[in-house]
Amino acid sequence: GLRNIGNTCFMNSILQPLLASPFLNDYFLNQFAKEKHQRQTRLAQTYYELLKSCRNSGGSSVTPSAIKNAVSRTVSQFSGYG
Repeated sequence: GLRNIGNTCFMNSILQPLLASPFLNDYFLNQFAKEKHQRQTRLAQTYYELLKSCRNSGGSSVTPSAIKNAVSRTVSQFSGYG
């Protein structure tokens, strides 16, 4: 699962089905790394890192701080934890 890091339960509720999407995850785990030079965005990179963290967590919860920060930098209205 994803750890709530402040008022991020809505973000986590969006990330949970994305992290469970077999087609999206297949792309990120198999194609994204090969195409990384073509798709160099911080948000895509942090999703890829979050996906790998979740896969390697051994059932422990994962803190999605990096993706929260990437979203905040991309869309300023999501900065902070309010």
